[in-house]
Amino acid sequence: MYSMFYVDAGGQSKRIKHFIGKLGQVSERAARREHARMLEDVNRRRGSVVPAYKGQTFAEVTELWRRAIAPNLSPSTLRQRESYLRAHILPRFAKAAVQSLDVNELQQFATDLRKSVSRKTVLNILGTVFTILDYAGRCGIRVPKVRFKDLELGSNAGSSSVPFFTRDQAMRIVAEAKEPYKTMFAVAWSTGMRAGEILALNRSDLDFERKTIRVNKASDDRTREIRQPKTRNSVATLPMPSGLEALLRNYLKHHWQENPAGLLFPNREGTLPRKRESIVEYALKPILRKLGIPEKDCGLHAFRHGLATELAEASVPLTVLQQQLRHADVKTTLRVYAHAIPESQRAAMERASLSIGTEVPIGTESGS
Repeated sequence: MYSMFYVDAGGQSKRIKHFIGKLGQVSERAARREHARMLEDVNRRRGSVVPAYKGQTFAEVTELWRRAIAPNLSPSTLRQRESYLRAHILPRFAKAAVQSLDVNELQQFATDLRKSVSRKTVLNILGTVFTILDYAGRCGIRVPKVRFKDLELGSNAGSSSVPFFTRDQAMRIVAEAKEPYKTMFAVAWSTGMRAGEILALNRSDLDFERKTIRVNKASDDRTREIRQPKTRNSVATLPMPSGLEALLRNYLKHHWQENPAGLLFPNREGTLPRKRESIVEYALKPILRKLGIPEKDCGLHAFRHGLATELAEASVPLTVLQQQLRHADVKTTLRVYAHAIPESQRAAMERASLSIGTEVPIGTESGS
């Protein structure tokens, strides 16, 4: 069996006959797949657009994903992916055949994106593309085998650092805050929980007998609807340190009021979780200004990053850090919290460092 096609050669069309395999050794279906692959390669080099089969443009498989997968995502995740689709992905690939989104197409897409957005945003946008392509593939639609490792996205050089509170800063913030923010900020530092998880806490999530806090839900930033947490790994039972236990007991005894939802930190009406934006704007940032702590880009997440930094500085095993932060992949822990310098690394460098400031002239030995 042979594949026959034409290619451009010096401004002229040249007929190519390519041997695929012998009858009986290669099936007709396999031969047709190989023939289609070679034609795609020829068309790509010509700059031709791969024709889309019915129901297999990127816009069409996006609709499949929207109907079957999107309803199962958290509102915040879905809003983010829809934003990427609307602003970046569909304007570029709506009419393209899914099989045309190969390494070359996605690499050029990523390169163009880097001109206007950060590397992290490019990763998130490509992640949305891969999520939709993966579902299309599971539906039996032919999709290209492209992954992040196939693309060059540049380095993180020049990216802004992630704001985080030190242990001393966190203690001063908690000491300055009034209830319910005092206890709220203490929970944020002592557990490393995400803001939405803290705001969705119920009184029943606190187990003072076992000294644990259960994390199994999160409040959506926009709707304040309580849904499943960020990932399956986010569901966990976290330890309740003694200092936090004392604060929680005092808060429940003197400040907390029962409410229909049993929320630990409800709004004033007692019907919904509080708004994260309001907490940051009217409770956290005034304290930061008063204490002289930089407030730029600081939110409740700075407590989580601060705890991670503190644990890393104390040379806590990486597995313990990953478990406390509930990251599904340890690479996330390493990547996001790489600004921490473990104490073991610092001590090793101290031992290896040169003694600066001695009276021994350079290039001489002591006593010579």
